[in-house]
Amino acid sequence: MFCDDDVIGEVSFFSCYLFSQMETSFWLRGSNEKYSYRRFLPARFMHIPKHIQYSVTACRKRHRYARIFSRLSHGKLHVDLDFLTRDSRPSCESRLDLDITDSESLDFTSVLPYFVSRRCQAIFMQTGSVDGWISLAYKPDILLKKESAVGLVDIRKSYLGVKTKRTIACGLGKYNNKKLVFKINTSVAPDSYKHNENVLLYNSERTPLPPVQITRPFGLMKKWIIQDTEGMIDLVFNPISQNHKKINAVIFRTEYNSIYGTFDGTLVSASGDEIKLKNFPGIVKKYNVRV
Repeated sequence: MFCDDDVIGEVSFFSCYLFSQMETSFWLRGSNEKYSYRRFLPARFMHIPKHIQYSVTACRKRHRYARIFSRLSHGKLHVDLDFLTRDSRPSCESRLDLDITDSESLDFTSVLPYFVSRRCQAIFMQTGSVDGWISLAYKPDILLKKESAVGLVDIRKSYLGVKTKRTIACGLGKYNNKKLVFKINTSVAPDSYKHNENVLLYNSERTPLPPVQITRPFGLMKKWIIQDTEGMIDLVFNPISQNHKKINAVIFRTEYNSIYGTFDGTLVSASGDEIKLKNFPGIVKKYNVRV
């Protein structure tokens, strides 16, 4: 995921024993224009690495080429995109570089037990600074500057049951000229108070967050309420633009929403500091997978 003053988006890869998927979505924050590129492939037709310190994750197709070259052992990660014009979508090229060597960059690792016995979910997250460019058809190039652009790498290996429903809220940007990233999820663990992956990464400090209740009393594209019972999280998510996809096949069905918007409210760090957010950019994902 990446966020700058002009653009916010993500490059995602997903692979299971049935199919693989690459999707790149980003929004121009000034005009709220949405651009989304995706490619579905049979299982094992997408290169998924076994190691993350030095590896390549790639979707190599003529119209949809995307590659993530991980050199985390050297403090770098590179993203190359080349999408040709197709299905009324304009052509797009991009080169983004994530730098994790500065003092504000943080990593986070966790292993969570799943609802099903002897199953678990392993997660690795890393924040950093992003620089690069996005060239979109005949529009002027979008430049991401290391001084203002924040990036997040999220790598996870997880068991998925017959039916899987999750909601993930992620905010990333600058707060008081420092990188601030938080990720809040509905838990996969039997006891979410003992095991959950919610975390706040700010000011060179990792803050584990308690489980939350995420509600949508006014509908999907209205205000979302995100609160906990310990007074550390009190947020409102205001949706702006939605990327929706629904797939029905013979043996599986998936439906997911990626929604760009802003967060308002308060977070409390491990040191007791109150972080008051106003129009803080982020993306919320809601998905339902049935196999």
